Amino acid sequence: MLNKQLRKLKYLCIRLLRIKDKTHSIASGFTMGFLMNFIPSFGFGPFLSTVGPKLVKGNSIAGFIGGVLFIWSFPILFYMNVIVGEAILPISIDTKIEIIIEELEDGIEKPEQVLSASLKIGKAFLVGMFVNMFFFGTIAYLVSYYIIKKYQRDVLKFVHKNWNLLKE
Repeated sequence: MLNKQLRKLKYLCIRLLRIKDKTHSIASGFTMGFLMNFIPSFGFGPFLSTVGPKLVKGNSIAGFIGGVLFIWSFPILFYMNVIVGEAILPISIDTKIEIIIEELEDGIEKPEQVLSASLKIGKAFLVGMFVNMFFFGTIAYLVSYYIIKKYQRDVLKFVHKNWNLLKE
């Protein structure tokens, strides 16, 4: 099972490094594909990872690879959105999720409190999402641009020749 996943990872890396396009286009496409994992896409992530790079004149194949390569990280990124958003826009103690759950279990006495708490949590999530997308997008672009610009052939040779995996 692990070997199968490593083979897929190797294939995606080779596919990404063999793209014949401008370095900026590949890096921006890969970054846009990666950033789609911060957004709850309800199953449309790979599609958005392909269409998103076109908005910034990036490579859509690199975007698809960036989206699929990091699709496993969506729960972690989703949680980070909430944490960062709550750090920027603190949610007051009376609107914590535990209190909402208790109210739902006991019966909703004041539905406007639940709605208010849900809107505050949603606002914190959106703020955290935009901050994380800007921060991690900048880092992902700079790292991918540098690797593709300076070491594309060396990394491709290493992945293709030295990264030996057994067939299952």
